[in-house]
Amino acid sequence: MDKDNIKIPRFFYENSSEKIKNPILVLRNISKSYRAEDLFSDVDLTINSNDRIAVVGANGIGKSALLKIIIGVEEADQGNITKNKNLKIGYLPQETHWKSFENTLLQEIYSNGAKEMELNSHRYEGLVKNLLENFGFLEESWQRKIKTLSGGERTKLALAKILISKPSLLILDEPTNHLDLRTIEWLEQFLLNWNKTIICVSHDRLFLDKICDKTFELTKQGLQKYYCCYSEYIKEKQKQIEIQEKNYKNQQKYFKKQQEFIDRFRYKAAIAGQVQGRIKQLAKIERLEKPKTKSDIKIAFNDMEKTCTKVLEINDLIIGSESLPLFEIQDRIEVNWGDKIGIIGNNGTGKSSLLKSIIDKNQIVAGKVKIGQGVKIGYYAQAHEELDPEKTILEEVASKTIPDEEKIRNALGCLLFTQNQTAKKIDQLSGGERARVALAELILQKSNFLALDEPTNHLDLLSKEVVTNMLKEYKGTILLVSHDRYILNQVCNNIWEIKDKRLKAYLGNYKDYLYSS
Repeated sequence: MDKDNIKIPRFFYENSSEKIKNPILVLRNISKSYRAEDLFSDVDLTINSNDRIAVVGANGIGKSALLKIIIGVEEADQGNITKNKNLKIGYLPQETHWKSFENTLLQEIYSNGAKEMELNSHRYEGLVKNLLENFGFLEESWQRKIKTLSGGERTKLALAKILISKPSLLILDEPTNHLDLRTIEWLEQFLLNWNKTIICVSHDRLFLDKICDKTFELTKQGLQKYYCCYSEYIKEKQKQIEIQEKNYKNQQKYFKKQQEFIDRFRYKAAIAGQVQGRIKQLAKIERLEKPKTKSDIKIAFNDMEKTCTKVLEINDLIIGSESLPLFEIQDRIEVNWGDKIGIIGNNGTGKSSLLKSIIDKNQIVAGKVKIGQGVKIGYYAQAHEELDPEKTILEEVASKTIPDEEKIRNALGCLLFTQNQTAKKIDQLSGGERARVALAELILQKSNFLALDEPTNHLDLLSKEVVTNMLKEYKGTILLVSHDRYILNQVCNNIWEIKDKRLKAYLGNYKDYLYSS
């Protein structure tokens, strides 16, 4: 399916948001707690037709909870919501839900459109089939069962089901999770053609830049609103931080000067009144907090010496199994010291299997893999199966790295763990927290060759920025499986694409690959 030819049948635009008077939805003073912990408070939000809003914020701040409050599946602790009576909301959760995994594709989509079928069942069937074709589902696939669909195909079908109810507002919670690059780009094109209102939570900054023109940051104190795309929001926020830093430093200088006067003349009777006046004046001033900046988050891999020029050599490699080979590498491929290679391809093509075969965790069908002299591999597993669920964070990292607790705590702190959190067990952690534990282990190991399988999955945008900068500055060699175009552009100097059971190498980052492929 050509992503540039996406068409949405006119039927699904009837009763569109253009006919709904603004505002279509208003939130006032919304607060939410979870297990006695305050997530956020005083959230005010007015949504108008055709708004395209990105909701961003740290992991655990309550972005998904806010979306669920908007659609009505969770209740706020306080505050109120006003919705236009003609508003219809379509909601795509992080994990798609199905009537039955045994349903065929057609059965599933019809199960969501019973009311619409009342207008004219024959016309409706034609419209549904036309919609499915435009979503890339050709007629021969309509009898496939849900359980046979890939993650990307399920996301497409879930969107098609949402369209059946003709929503005027789409609410998307991490829509690019588990999608390969081709499907992410298809989804972007679809949403660009969708001329209605969108609220989106995502950790994919390029996706947000394309889809949303407003960026609202959720904090404990409410929503900080920026009327621009995500990349511009970062710049605007940095300007605000710089102003806050300047104000903080000026206030500290003022306090220091006044305190020096007080300390110097505290016991001078002649000017005791002035001293007391300054003490009272200082007590009335609200003290500014030191703003947190990116410069506060400093983390890097251990320094390493170059041990060889040729880090990896692959000859006539076939991976998978003898009965079902995934793909083959014809002839020879070499990886040199300092190469940073992004491995891309559709889901199921064998990217993770290639990585495991190279580091000797998967048996190869044929061919040879030769690792250079003095090369020490650090492996990041996508599912974090290398982590011991019974250990605390501190115990887990210490068991895989160094005995120096202070260095371990410093590394964990740079990856946004507090001192108290290091006592949590691995099996109590979220996906994002597990990702940061695995990254801490990589940082503290003296590896000069990193094999990384989706290292930014589950990370919030700030954590992704930290990891991206860390990998950019890394002096060794990297093999990186990722669907994150930002990190592929920022970090990689080579791209390997797996397609049609072959591997093809491209020089440059992901942008360069797009130009040359």
